[in-house]
Amino acid sequence: MTFRYARHTTDLDKIEKFYTTITGLQNLGGFKDHDGYDGIFLGYPDLDWHLEFTTSPHTPNRDFDEDDALVFYVNTLLEYTKIRENLQLNNIILQTPKNPYWVMNGIMINDPDGHNVIFSVIRKELRSTDPLTNLVKEKNIHAWSALVDWVRHLPYGRNANREDLSLVVKENKGTCSSKHAFLKKIADLNQVKNVDLVLGMYRMNHLNTLKIGNTILDAGLEYIPEAHCYLKLNNTRFDITLPGSGIDNLSEDIIKEIHIQPEQVNTFKVELHKEYLKNWIAENSIPLSFDEVWEIRERCIKKLSE
Repeated sequence: MTFRYARHTTDLDKIEKFYTTITGLQNLGGFKDHDGYDGIFLGYPDLDWHLEFTTSPHTPNRDFDEDDALVFYVNTLLEYTKIRENLQLNNIILQTPKNPYWVMNGIMINDPDGHNVIFSVIRKELRSTDPLTNLVKEKNIHAWSALVDWVRHLPYGRNANREDLSLVVKENKGTCSSKHAFLKKIADLNQVKNVDLVLGMYRMNHLNTLKIGNTILDAGLEYIPEAHCYLKLNNTRFDITLPGSGIDNLSEDIIKEIHIQPEQVNTFKVELHKEYLKNWIAENSIPLSFDEVWEIRERCIKKLSE
């Protein structure tokens, strides 16, 4: 069974901007002049629910009370905190729910039509009995949100074997590749939805990657294309490489993004990165060989590990 919540509104553009910007929903399609109605569908691909909003010459009759609300649950405190930051950034005022439960367990705002929208965190248990999940449980970690937070606080460091994701737990460290690939694998094994592993190519420089210092500038370059892995949770980027890591400082410098599988952080990622660098050197007439650029890149990675 597929669930659709349909509602009449006066401004589709305003509603679409609100639900895509604030909640991270995607525009799944729509229609024009269907018996006098225009409409849009908002949600996530491959899920069995979505929202439909329509407009027509008829004025909406908004009849709702203080306890009526759309409730969106996220799976991690990380996402919940990001939503609160997004609300503040967009100057959206928090409302006080009538129901005391939501006062204690969520935050409430109004959408452009004045309807209540609540955000809360749901505890997603790790129920799989596979070896990798059992390894996590041995650390007394039994929920997805707790695992994300635990991995985020692990030290940065290359693991002994790129192919063995369990080393993130066994060696208590990881890189952007191994940490995010490990989390994606656990998410898949435990049916945590809307978790995507992303390989992004970005312009690495001294401004968006502070720990590298002037390594790239001293080589006479403005930046080097760097392959970086991160997650998209409900269509929002998150970098959990380190506790203070953020993706916002990189967003304007991201050149390319592709979704990959955990196993692809090994050979596939490296080969794709090297091929991209070779094309970049040729297309931009960079006065350095590939080996020279790769050596500069390795020095940058070493600084990140210090």
